Amino acid sequence: MTGWRDETAEESERLRAEGGAPLWNGPRYAVDSLDVSRTALEEKSEVHLRLRPTDYCTFLAARQLDRRLPDGTTPRSRYLDPDEPSKAPSFLQCGLGVNAAVVTADDMLVVTRRGDRVRTAPGVWNSSVNEGLSRHIDSSGRNASDLHAVTRRGMREGLSLEFHAYSLDLLALVLDVDGRGWGAHFHARLKDLGSTGLKTRMSRGVADRWEHRTIDFVPFRPATVVRYLLREDRVHRWAVTAPTLFHLALVHAFGRSTVERVETRILRRLWCTPASCGHRRSFPGHPS
Repeated sequence: MTGWRDETAEESERLRAEGGAPLWNGPRYAVDSLDVSRTALEEKSEVHLRLRPTDYCTFLAARQLDRRLPDGTTPRSRYLDPDEPSKAPSFLQCGLGVNAAVVTADDMLVVTRRGDRVRTAPGVWNSSVNEGLSRHIDSSGRNASDLHAVTRRGMREGLSLEFHAYSLDLLALVLDVDGRGWGAHFHARLKDLGSTGLKTRMSRGVADRWEHRTIDFVPFRPATVVRYLLREDRVHRWAVTAPTLFHLALVHAFGRSTVERVETRILRRLWCTPASCGHRRSFPGHPS
C-alpha cells in the first residue's frame, strides 16, 4: 500500500508543476487503539484514544479499502474483521476529526454542503462544523490534543464564531465502520446570535469559506429535522456520520423517547411494504 501513498504524492507534484493547486500533505493522527474504563468512585465512563502520527497522503491511501492488492485481496478482506469493528491496524485508521451540530439562538440548525474543491466527499451534505485533527495545529508539546479545542477551532474557521458565543457539549465518540473513520460529535448552542445574525457575520468573511458550498438553516425540532434528513434531494447525499450527529443532538435537546417516537412515526409513514406499493425506499441506517 506504500505505493498507493506514493501515487498521491506524485499527483501533488504533477499538479504543482502544471501550475495547479497541489495537495496539502499535512501531519495528522491515526487511531491506534480505544479503551473504555470507569472512574473509581462515581463509575463514570472514561474513554482513552491512543494515537499515532500519520499524514494526509497516507490517509488518502488508507481510504482505498476495496482496491486490489497484487495477490488479489483487498485491505478490507486482509485486515478487517466485520465481527470485530473496533479492531483494525492503525495504518487503516488515519481519519480522526470532530463534527458539531450548531443551533442558533432562534432555534435553527446549521447544515452545510461540502464544496466541490475539497478532496474528501465533495458536494455531500454534512454537519454544521467539520474539522480534522492536525498534529501541527492541535498539539501542544507533549500534551494530548483537546477535542473541545479542535471543535472550537472549527467553529472559528468555519462559522466565524468565538468560544464565548456558544456552549459546547460532547455527545459521543463515533466510528464509521465501513470507512474506518473516527470522530467526536458535539452539540453547540449559540447564546445570543440568531440565524440572521450568523449569516451577516459570515458575509463579512470566513477563514474556511471555500469548504462550504451551501448553508441551510433548519428549524431545530425533531419532526422538522428528521423530515429534512429524509428529503428526496438529501437522503442519499449525506456525509456518513451526519445523520447520527443530528439524531444525537436532538436527543440531547429533547430526550431519547421523544425523538425516537417522532422518528418511528415518520419512518412508518414513508416506509412502503411490498404488498402496498411493490417496492421499498431505503434510508440511511435503515435496512432496505
